[in-house]
Amino acid sequence: MIIEAAFKAVAQDGFEGLRTREIAKLVGINSATLHHHFPTKEDLIEGIANQLEDRFRGEKTGPAERESAVAELGRQLKDAIFYYVEQPEMLAVYREFVARAPRDPMIKKLVQRLHAAWRADVVKTLDKGRQDGSFREDLDVEAAASVMLSAVWGLVADIFPSKGAFTAGFHELVKWLAPGEKRKSPGI
Repeated sequence: MIIEAAFKAVAQDGFEGLRTREIAKLVGINSATLHHHFPTKEDLIEGIANQLEDRFRGEKTGPAERESAVAELGRQLKDAIFYYVEQPEMLAVYREFVARAPRDPMIKKLVQRLHAAWRADVVKTLDKGRQDGSFREDLDVEAAASVMLSAVWGLVADIFPSKGAFTAGFHELVKWLAPGEKRKSPGI
């Protein structure tokens, strides 16, 4: 309950809204009890990061059996859009972590862990597509993963004006990845 209240506070008001006394009051406990479970604010922030990571893992869809690399990218796009439309508080908390990471070594480690897992999924999908011919044979999967993550981050950071604009941009990326005669985008 403490983590959930803290998560909501960060989603609504950023880290500036994370006040342990107010969190304790919302949960119906005193500050001493909160500090028993989370001795420092950093411990509470780490708990929020773990909650965010668990929610990202728990809410993403699993691959279908024998799913093509293009279909995997489509599924990953659908997951991103799901968070954008259905779970905006998750993205609000994620934005807060990313914005603070350059100034806070602890948060930087947490963000790096989240990005590493996300990047690993994208690299695996791109490599699979390169190997099965869905994507260009000469594709640099590491560079392409960076571009893909940047594009999805555009949605997370509210750079794209709409879900439709993001989806159109994603389809252009898939075309860029695929060989000339296989320029099909995943059905979204």
